[in-house]
Amino acid sequence: MKRITAAICGASLLLSGCGAPAAETTTPAPTAEAAVTPAVPEAVDGWREYPLREGVISIQPGKWRTDVIDISIAPGKGLEYKLTMKKGEGVVYNVSYTNLEHPGMMVVEFHGHTEQVDGVGDLMFYSKTGGSPESGVFMAPWDGIHGWYFKNESPAEVTVRLDLAGFYALEAPKP
Repeated sequence: MKRITAAICGASLLLSGCGAPAAETTTPAPTAEAAVTPAVPEAVDGWREYPLREGVISIQPGKWRTDVIDISIAPGKGLEYKLTMKKGEGVVYNVSYTNLEHPGMMVVEFHGHTEQVDGVGDLMFYSKTGGSPESGVFMAPWDGIHGWYFKNESPAEVTVRLDLAGFYALEAPKP
């Protein structure tokens, strides 16, 4: 109750001075940074409780899935490995390589896109690693196809291993 009384008196103080004469002040216009920075809540019993922000949690109707996929890519060849995901679905992933002499010898683009409507769709690149191992957590920004394009620029066949866990459907690899 103490917090509510202080908040009411504080609001009252701004309007009427809470019994004291109001001093004339000019308030500077809020900056763009102030407009996007959320207010810090007052601590109660040692805790500042924040409201739930969009994208923090995505409750799913079923259990997650896991997959370990080995993809062999011949020298000079490339292919896409795709997942179908709905907006807010997530995947934890690890990408590793065997028989890759130098990480710079692979073109690797993790990206996603929507279906095209009237010849136009949305596309976003999430990372471009060049063949370095990568681990991460990804949340789909929209319904669509999300996945990796791999092109082997080394002189030997390379095996890409994808370790996946989350909410997605596998698509067949496309050369």
